[in-house]
Amino acid sequence: MYSGLFINSNQSAIVAENNLQNTSNSLSTSLDRLSSGLRITGAYVDPAGYQIAQGLNSSSLGISQATRNSNNANSLVSIASGGLSTIQGMLGTMQTLATEAANGTESSQDLKALTSEYYQLASEITQISQSNQFNGLHLLNANGGNPYINVPSGTGSIPYNTAASAFSFQIGYNAATATNQIAVTISGAQSSQLGEDAGTIYLTGSATTAYTATEFISLTGINYYSATASGGVTTINLATDGITSASASSSFATVYSPVNNVDLSSNSDALTALSAVQAANVQVAGMSGQLGSYQNRVTQILGNLQTEGQNTKAAYSQIMDVNFASEMAHYTLLSTLAQSGEAMLAQANMIPQGLLTLLK
Repeated sequence: MYSGLFINSNQSAIVAENNLQNTSNSLSTSLDRLSSGLRITGAYVDPAGYQIAQGLNSSSLGISQATRNSNNANSLVSIASGGLSTIQGMLGTMQTLATEAANGTESSQDLKALTSEYYQLASEITQISQSNQFNGLHLLNANGGNPYINVPSGTGSIPYNTAASAFSFQIGYNAATATNQIAVTISGAQSSQLGEDAGTIYLTGSATTAYTATEFISLTGINYYSATASGGVTTINLATDGITSASASSSFATVYSPVNNVDLSSNSDALTALSAVQAANVQVAGMSGQLGSYQNRVTQILGNLQTEGQNTKAAYSQIMDVNFASEMAHYTLLSTLAQSGEAMLAQANMIPQGLLTLLK
């Protein structure tokens, strides 16, 4: 408190002015919040809260992109599943043709017609597998590869595999691939890659070396593979059952050797084709089931991402966004104080005029 009357110093006016300035600053902050919708309009307002909010915002952006990635993954798998569904229907027709040709009541002309339709369907299966794409990525042609055999060194077994298209989907917003990526592998669905049915035969290359050949029957051909006891690789020629090439390598090797066609030209050939089609049906059904499991997984991931994204955005909003009801009440209070402060400053400025009465 100040006592006395002074001409050169008006302490009451100074106090009123300071209060009015503080009110004006608070009013400006309130207007800034109401006009922007943000409680924290800059890092200077609440440094700790601002830092936390930016981390949440970064996570939210990552979750949003991961959600889009998962939707794209779902679309990719759906397109591949659609192609396999079409192929499955065509395999049903091919099985009907092979069953009809194996009956033994068809003329040679009938068998030619059945064979022609069989090959047309087999060609169309290859066409579908080569044209089935998502965003320019081939899904069912196994990157253009052929079936192949891995021959381990020093063993008598020959594991069979097919080439495959591999995709990695980033379904999380962190870098740890174990928990933020899923790998999807789609086996080849070209006619040369479908219907493999393994059967093992044994040949003797010399008095001391035994060669094991494994036969695979696809929709379009019979293929032979073999390995020596030492782990080297040998290709078996169907015409002579002889050895056309050999390798003494003890490392892993890959061999692919188409030998002859599969058709419906005779009863026995039709049975071979029927066996291949049945095996292809099982193979395609397995591929479809695998893709279905991928879709189920991606669907669960999408649900989790949506929930996580919702909660992250809510946490960000809780820190950054202004509570309009509370802020509007605060603004009304400050506006009233500003008007009162202006009036009191005017009154304080009139106090020195009272000194004039002492000079009369």
